[in-house]
Amino acid sequence: MRFAFPLLRRAPRGLLMLSLFVLPTAAFALDATLVDSYLQRLRQQSGAPGVSAAIMVRGELAYSGGAGIGDLEAGTPQNGLSVHNIGSISKTQAIIAVMQLVEQGKVNLDAEIQTYVPWFPRKQAPISVRQILTHTSGIRHYQDGEFGEGDVLRYQQFDDIEKASRRWMNDALLFTPGQYWRYSSYATNLLHALVERVSGEGFETYLRRHVWEQAGMLDTQFDLPSRIVQRRSRGYVLDAGGGRLVNAPQENVSYKYAGGGVISTNEDMVRFGYALNHGVFFARPATMREMLRAQLPADIAYPPADIEEEKQKDPLKTPSKPPVQALIWRLGSDPWGGRYIEHSGSVKGTYSEFVDYQDEDIVVSLHVNAWAMKPDLKQAAEALARLARLDAPLAMPKK
Repeated sequence: MRFAFPLLRRAPRGLLMLSLFVLPTAAFALDATLVDSYLQRLRQQSGAPGVSAAIMVRGELAYSGGAGIGDLEAGTPQNGLSVHNIGSISKTQAIIAVMQLVEQGKVNLDAEIQTYVPWFPRKQAPISVRQILTHTSGIRHYQDGEFGEGDVLRYQQFDDIEKASRRWMNDALLFTPGQYWRYSSYATNLLHALVERVSGEGFETYLRRHVWEQAGMLDTQFDLPSRIVQRRSRGYVLDAGGGRLVNAPQENVSYKYAGGGVISTNEDMVRFGYALNHGVFFARPATMREMLRAQLPADIAYPPADIEEEKQKDPLKTPSKPPVQALIWRLGSDPWGGRYIEHSGSVKGTYSEFVDYQDEDIVVSLHVNAWAMKPDLKQAAEALARLARLDAPLAMPKK
């Protein structure tokens, strides 16, 4: 089945122009029944009430659907139009905003972050914007107990990113910036402040005008508890006994919009990938090349404390290595030689995966609304892309 979809493209002098893409006469053939069956098996393997996906192949929405239930209380189905949290995939939209400002000459990737976020305290060594974008800043990630007794701070609404950052911003760095790789959503939350200060627009307003609307992502927005969102999918977790699903604990993600506070649909996300592949966001190809090149030495490692912790958990396991890191994006390849850019996200009981095979213009967005059994969702996205590439059999991901 083919779908035409609207895409907001850049027009002269910064005006927005709504264009309806007319798709080619020859439709891409994708066996929707086969994908449906695969998602049903993935739902059973993951222990999730609902699984959904969208696949775009060279501008055609070749698949949009799902298996199971998106909201168990309402009984609504899970499909490609279900609105759900995308977690850390939010970072991929924040980096588009940053690189647009870089392209305009308003941001220098190698400048200290305080150039654009002056309220952020200086540390024992300078931190560049690039180090924040490559998870080499030394700024810590979340830690147990920091949200207070009963996690009460998770329910607090922050309308100012500086206030949202006060619980962690005075902490010392974990290591000298650039020395090691360690994932940090707190670090990437500073992109929120950077975009607002440099552009003069609120962060959500900027993303809506310059990213979401440009790509036709009309269901994408910040996750605000006060908003009524139609077609919303919920997240679920196992209870304390591990025997049954219950509602995931509520969380106000206003402290991490850039790091993980966006909600979207699978269909919007593949539109995002298509817009990225076709130069909608940037005026110059060099901007995207810089964003998507491998940024770190091949021998970059985790901090020694993380490696030691991994050894204690499994002394026989070969220590894992950091991903091939671009600016926010990760660079990956599948077992069949296909190359892609990717990011995953997990929040409030949900898990999402986004892969974009730019060379072949194939984009896959995948979401599950519980993560009880933890299969490899990236492998599942690779398998769906493989089907789109070669009409190949779909292998279930390993646990």
